[in-house]
Amino acid sequence: MKTVLFLVICLFLPVLAGAGQLTLEPAVIAVGEVALLRWSDREAVAGEVEFNGRSFPLVMAGQGGQALLGTDLDTAAGSYPVRVRLDGSEAVVEGRLQVVSAQRAEERLTLPEGMVSPKDPAVLQRIAREQKLLKEIFARQTAGPIPATFQLPVADPIGSPFGLRRILNGKPRSPHAGVDFRSPLGTPVKASAAGRVVYAGDLYYTGLTVVVDHGGGLFSLYCHLDRITCAVDQLLGPAEVLGQVGSTGRSTGPHLHWGVKLRGDRVDPLALTSLLGGKKP
Repeated sequence: MKTVLFLVICLFLPVLAGAGQLTLEPAVIAVGEVALLRWSDREAVAGEVEFNGRSFPLVMAGQGGQALLGTDLDTAAGSYPVRVRLDGSEAVVEGRLQVVSAQRAEERLTLPEGMVSPKDPAVLQRIAREQKLLKEIFARQTAGPIPATFQLPVADPIGSPFGLRRILNGKPRSPHAGVDFRSPLGTPVKASAAGRVVYAGDLYYTGLTVVVDHGGGLFSLYCHLDRITCAVDQLLGPAEVLGQVGSTGRSTGPHLHWGVKLRGDRVDPLALTSLLGGKKP
């Protein structure tokens, strides 16, 4: 798959506008993956990017600008236009990002029924409050550069990959929106990149959870922790410890669930580490 993507990148023809050049790396991604938009110029430039119904900043970077593009698990396959408008210019530069479907494996789990289909009104109210809070958090777009690298939070083997189709107690549920690591209880969990802690607390489904804002609508989540060692508004450096692996919330045993949201979309954390040069499992 990596070879195929590399060949596609090489065949991709960049779009020219004046002295600048627009490229997408890679030019073809699977549903739930990410691409890096680069605008190369003689100097750093800012602007606005339009992609998949959203508008967001082109971040100044060196000689040009950059933006991360991502697609949610539910995105339909197809060819999506990418438009860039530079500050101070009326011209619009356009490229295209090809999104292809992906085959996902299936996993069947048996859990306490209350964690799969809760009926207690108080629990349902709690879940609704937590979902509203998280939606508000992931809607934020704070300023900041794209991380130079995006690292794995632990060095343990992967148990459940991103996008896994889950059957819980015989009932189809939402695909797995992150990566699970088979980490022992108490394993230190490290921030994937520098950022600010925007949530650190207990959630019904994910237990003790930390959410880190990396800027530009990029967030990382660390779930089912046994212990949280950071606080809201704390600035974390790359690989700084934020908690310890546990089995809180909807969990069958000690492990780390690691997730990434990009402007509210569920994207594959491993696609991000691959794109930004993080360590591979």
